[in-house]
Amino acid sequence: MTEPSRNRVGTTEKSFTILELLQREDGAGVTEVATALGMSKSTVHSHLTTLVECGYVTHHDTQYHVSTKLLRLGGRLRDQSPLYQAARIEMKSLAAETDGVVRLYLEEEDDATMIAQEGYSPGIQERHLGERTPLTESIAGPVMLAERERSGDEGTGDDSTTVEDATGDDDSAADREALDIDDDVRDRFDRIRRRGYAVETGPEGSDRTFAGALSRRDGTVMGALTVTVPGETGDPLSAGDRLLEAVERVELSLTSWYDSHATFSPKHSWHVHSN
Repeated sequence: MTEPSRNRVGTTEKSFTILELLQREDGAGVTEVATALGMSKSTVHSHLTTLVECGYVTHHDTQYHVSTKLLRLGGRLRDQSPLYQAARIEMKSLAAETDGVVRLYLEEEDDATMIAQEGYSPGIQERHLGERTPLTESIAGPVMLAERERSGDEGTGDDSTTVEDATGDDDSAADREALDIDDDVRDRFDRIRRRGYAVETGPEGSDRTFAGALSRRDGTVMGALTVTVPGETGDPLSAGDRLLEAVERVELSLTSWYDSHATFSPKHSWHVHSN
């Protein structure tokens, strides 16, 4: 966990706390927000008024709601991502081939953030874009951790310059030691690497999810691709094979993108540099 900065601005922090509350509650009034957060009504009203004027919150009668401005900002960032650009076509194909739900996750520090989804099945659990889950609690997590641990053990495998990952840190020995992998987890990572993907299954006849890591040629883990197929699918294991094919094509696209003098900044800004 990152230590809280001594330079944190309390007013800004309160505004974002209010935004998150409005999102969780699907809207609220001044009194509700003040009670929930232990703030005075006048302070809450000032924050909400500012957020409305800046376009991040809408106001109707006595209720305040998060606006779509954050969606526009996040959507544009997602669309500029090389990971999304490389994966979006493959996601559509994979969803059509498997009749499943395909999701794309971005690795952010110790979390997996879902940034895109294709396909629909009424029995498959719903996920929301932007949903952020610790790597240890997500099916996407083990494949990313396994690939990260392999990169740490084996190196990049080429002579390219190491490029900072999404956290802004090089893949140093200290970072690898922080994984704290025991023998059971290492065995699981070995199985994932031999098979090429992780599998999450429930009771017999339930949905089955397959996940594969997405990495750059230098070994930097970018994220993961998953496909969840309904329990009644005739041959669910074929979804794993199709996932592997999609992962290979996405990684080829990522290689082409980065070979075109692309750099990925720690702040998730993507810029392509020409010669």
